[in-house]
Amino acid sequence: MPSRTGPPRTYPAAARHRQSEKDNALMRLSSRITSLSALALALTAVTPALALAQSKPEDSYTRLEVSGSGSVKAAPDQLIARFRAESRDKTAAAAQKAVNTLVHNAVEQSAKTAGVKAAVLQYSVSENRPDKAPASWTASQALTFTAPDGSGLLPLTGALQGEGLMLEDLSWSLSPENQKKLMLEAEKNAVEDLKKQADTLAASLGLHVVRFATVSMSSGGFPRPVMMMAMAARGPADSAPPPSSTAEVQTVRATANATVLLAP
Repeated sequence: MPSRTGPPRTYPAAARHRQSEKDNALMRLSSRITSLSALALALTAVTPALALAQSKPEDSYTRLEVSGSGSVKAAPDQLIARFRAESRDKTAAAAQKAVNTLVHNAVEQSAKTAGVKAAVLQYSVSENRPDKAPASWTASQALTFTAPDGSGLLPLTGALQGEGLMLEDLSWSLSPENQKKLMLEAEKNAVEDLKKQADTLAASLGLHVVRFATVSMSSGGFPRPVMMMAMAARGPADSAPPPSSTAEVQTVRATANATVLLAP
């Protein structure tokens, strides 16, 4: 049987539809590329201007050196009694034994007083050779007692004096923890004063503060402890009252220094 052949089947309408979709996609892609190119050109034109504004040299500003100060007042929270135990004898051993006994008894007594911390410090022994007297030995040791108030330490101080210890000084001060906290507050106050002065001086010049180029802080030092003069040791028979000491308010100071950049 002869085969039946004919022209291939075609779908001209569908082919034209697919071609139209391809053309539309290419046109949209071309439009996006054109928009992105325009945006890139615009950014290229703007970026140098922004960079120039941000990199404006500091020499173009007016420079102002200014300083501010701040302070904080607080009552001392630490009382320190500094003692020295000392003994002189014919031999080094005898002098040291007497000092060791004094210090041992003092530390034991302080341990019975609430809130008092003892610290046993420098120890020294030396020989004395006077011209017209026999040689002797002197032993000595320093020790301190610290408390947050005088309620227990002041009576203890009087008792230790009665036992033969020399009170070298009795002083109120700020504890290290309190010093750190108060110094931070003083520095904050100094910075606030610095900012006020910078704004005020800039306005008087018809300018405004752009920024602070440099800022440095310095401590005005902590207040010196309020000390009593050294008091001689008392004998056991002495009935003098224990020493007294007033906790005076102390001031912590700080200073802030800055270089300020000004502009119209």
